[in-house]
Amino acid sequence: MKGMFAPNQMKVYSCELMLVYRCTLMQVTMQPRTPSPRGEGDRLRSELMTAARGLLLTPRAGASFSLRALARTVGVSPTAVYRHFNSVEDLVATVIDDQSLLLGAAVGTLDGELSVDALAQFGLRYVEWGLTNPGAYQLLFESAERYQVAVGPGTAGYAILESVAHWLHQGGREPSTELATRAWTALHGVTSLRIHKPALPWPTSIQTEVTRIAHVALDDPR
Repeated sequence: MKGMFAPNQMKVYSCELMLVYRCTLMQVTMQPRTPSPRGEGDRLRSELMTAARGLLLTPRAGASFSLRALARTVGVSPTAVYRHFNSVEDLVATVIDDQSLLLGAAVGTLDGELSVDALAQFGLRYVEWGLTNPGAYQLLFESAERYQVAVGPGTAGYAILESVAHWLHQGGREPSTELATRAWTALHGVTSLRIHKPALPWPTSIQTEVTRIAHVALDDPR
């Protein structure tokens, strides 16, 4: 190459090569992004939700879920996840709302006159759902705060307690919110302990426990 060009010619040739390279690079980087096929965004969101449920609803000792972990599971970039969910909290809240609806559908509603049998059957459905879906139960009632998801009055996970309090109030049993909270606390203890300590030789059946809880809520012995 040095033998073919004089020094000045070499400089001109090098500049021309650099100019061609820069122009080519600009053409590549300025190419508009090819739009995703129609429905592709909805499909990806559905895949992300399915993967998120699989990760979040697997019983675990602590909170280890992240959008990056979700992206790796689905095989997309973290940026693709953020196009559909603003934050981990946003995604977890969506899954919690989804599971709260499933729990609500499973336990049903309390209506009509107050009775120990009605409340016991309601409580039994609650406990059975938790034992059948331990990962979902842990997310709703043991892990939500770890992901900075709001809990308490007005949230989906609180709706069941509020429905029991309303039923007690309609039946004239007061203080209805206190009694409902006490009943839920006991039901949660039955559910959570059997999730975490399944091998313990429990001396009573779940049916016996929830029936006693119903008696306490309605008889209100102090």
